Amino acid sequence: MDIESWLAFVTIWFVACFGVGPNSVTCATAGATNGIRRGMWSAFGVTAASLVHSMVAIFGFSTLLLVYADAYVVLKWCGIAYLVYLGMRLWWKGPTKFSMQIGELESRAILFRRAFAISMSNPQAILTYLAFFTPALNPNAPLVPQIMVLVPTAVGVVSLMYTGYVFSGTPLRFIITSAKRQMILNRITGTFYFATAAFLATAQDRR
Repeated sequence: MDIESWLAFVTIWFVACFGVGPNSVTCATAGATNGIRRGMWSAFGVTAASLVHSMVAIFGFSTLLLVYADAYVVLKWCGIAYLVYLGMRLWWKGPTKFSMQIGELESRAILFRRAFAISMSNPQAILTYLAFFTPALNPNAPLVPQIMVLVPTAVGVVSLMYTGYVFSGTPLRFIITSAKRQMILNRITGTFYFATAAFLATAQDRR
């Protein structure tokens, strides 16, 4: 994987991980109610789930390439369609009620398990990972070296982002307690998905 492709993936993945959702609220709540050091175990849980999602997505991509020679093109366009769907859903999504009540301190194991379970319970996570991973992989080059770069990069970005959410309990509360601010953030993120889909659709295939 060349440096330009890697930097493009890092940039896109950073923005993809940004947004108010169950994972971010879980981490922010953990930091706000349990302290930064203990709340970090929620970030660890989301990171562990990210590793699982990454490996499943990569395994699925590799398997399809072995079975179907043109799988890259099919996956690319399915991913583009899925990104457009995500963008439309965010644009039309209404505000969500979140609770960030302060209670007793929770154990590190509970924080880790809860964050891991919430992240793993998202049935669309694999599709999201596959949609972003496919354009970053070159099907004409050896996959193993690319995977050894791509997976740690993706997991590292997730770890960094959700560590930030653990630190951002108060700022995130400012956003999620306002329906208007939620909708603005959703539409900004949705526009990013549209732009990414357009970029991938017009990019030259590496065939």
